[in-house]
Amino acid sequence: MIGLQYIADTFHMEYKTVAEKIGVSKQTFQDWIKERRKIPHQRLERLSELFSIKEVGLFQKELTDAEKRDIQILYFHISDELVEVEYPHVDDEGKEVIIKQKISQNEEIIRFLHDRDEEARFIENIQQVVSDDLVEGSENKRLIEQLLRVLNKEPHRKSVELVLHYLTDYQSDKDLGGIHPSVSKYEHNGFFEKLGNLLKENGLSIE
Repeated sequence: MIGLQYIADTFHMEYKTVAEKIGVSKQTFQDWIKERRKIPHQRLERLSELFSIKEVGLFQKELTDAEKRDIQILYFHISDELVEVEYPHVDDEGKEVIIKQKISQNEEIIRFLHDRDEEARFIENIQQVVSDDLVEGSENKRLIEQLLRVLNKEPHRKSVELVLHYLTDYQSDKDLGGIHPSVSKYEHNGFFEKLGNLLKENGLSIE
């Protein structure tokens, strides 16, 4: 199934309706989704406007799971409606007042899809690292396996967390004027300074 068909189905839009809105026949639309004909650039632009999808290449390819979730999230954003609800509230003077608030009908499903999307992209990144590595060897795979073994052991897991924090977030946190509370005691004990000096001494620092 190419992207155009998946997108139309996700948006609950009949193929005939899509064809009419972009100015082609239903048969032409059928030829596109069955990949008998390529979609002309002009029609891709019309499809982009119709579905609010900027990346026109998505209409002519088989979508990845991550791309499908992006389409679903877009649909739920576009189709979302705000509903006004009322609920009682006691103010500072002890008086009960009615608070009005608008809430999203699709907020929960959008949050769920975002969470699933992050998990899936993380897994896809790991798979990509390993598959790319298999072409020339298995060094990345070996490192990942070692990391998994370490993460299942205490206190080694904390050691890995601290090293990774230093390599990823530590410097930016310092530049912003604050160290994350979860690692602040190690900062006070001089752990990160010693680690930085050790990396420099062995030519492993990017500074």
